[in-house]
Amino acid sequence: MDDAILPLHAVPKQQVTEYLGRRGMASEVVEWKYFDENFNRGRDRGYVWMRDGDVQGFIGLIPWSVRRADERVEMVWGCDWSVADPNISKGMGLVLATHSMSLHRPWISLGGSAKARTIMPHLCHHKVDDAGLVFWQPLRLGAALRKLGERNRLAQWLERTFLRSVPVRWVARPSARRPDIITESGLSPLVADLIEHDHFSEWHPHHRFEDLAWSLGRCPSISTRTCFIRGLSGVDAAAVLWRNSQAADFWKVTLWAAPMRHALLVDLLHEVRWQVFQEGGVAISTLVSHLQTDLIEQLQSSGYWRQPRPLPMYLVGERKQSLPFLDMTGLSYLCTDLAYRF
Repeated sequence: MDDAILPLHAVPKQQVTEYLGRRGMASEVVEWKYFDENFNRGRDRGYVWMRDGDVQGFIGLIPWSVRRADERVEMVWGCDWSVADPNISKGMGLVLATHSMSLHRPWISLGGSAKARTIMPHLCHHKVDDAGLVFWQPLRLGAALRKLGERNRLAQWLERTFLRSVPVRWVARPSARRPDIITESGLSPLVADLIEHDHFSEWHPHHRFEDLAWSLGRCPSISTRTCFIRGLSGVDAAAVLWRNSQAADFWKVTLWAAPMRHALLVDLLHEVRWQVFQEGGVAISTLVSHLQTDLIEQLQSSGYWRQPRPLPMYLVGERKQSLPFLDMTGLSYLCTDLAYRF
């Protein structure tokens, strides 16, 4: 048998599309996620295990960067890691991952599948057990029924009835709050300066607006909108919220605020809750770093509950070099493939 691990760009697109399609990824999502040249910009986007000319395994790479003041480190995180038949691959999934990590460091993994959480502690140089915290706010009974339905058939049936739409809390009209919150469909370019601003003194993800235009603006499987509040010198606070393009039940949100303007996030969270409720949504969730204590307090005061199980962060550093950081603030769904899982 002829085995090889090849960079994604060296494998025919159709073969990759068919392989990922057999794992539930629509062809238009494959095209967006791995073959958008405006985002790729010549960067490696994954590796493919080939056997006798057929795709037998895959791991995708998402390039991103982290920053502290004038220091910036280019990194990757992995996604869509799989092999065609784990029973006969004889550890090739692990070989594929270690090969990718040997060529692309530093490497970060936040959360991940149950299998990844078993393997990554043996591959990483440092682990933060509670790095990412997920907060969610139920709006209708469907949120609880979805959770119970993971283990209870009756709850699965009830989720398909009118009960899923029964509100579990009163949501006040936004007219009772700030009238100056602006909402635009899609990812508004007006929030670009706010997003790219250096908000933190610690190491944090540095999101280029052009990259978010790919992840949130051009993704064919989600529907996105932007809420923001203007100040005297630009946008003071913003929330980007999105949902599956085929369903309006579960929504995700990420937040930004200019220095000394974090109090505005309470008003934005209220606006987000109202809009999702009006759309028939059953729940909203967000992901933050365990270091963002002020934001955590705002979320809790706005009715968000913390998910009991935190997301671990695994760091794989450069060869013979210590990692420049061992923890990170400013985490969000934009740092993980969970952004697209509802």
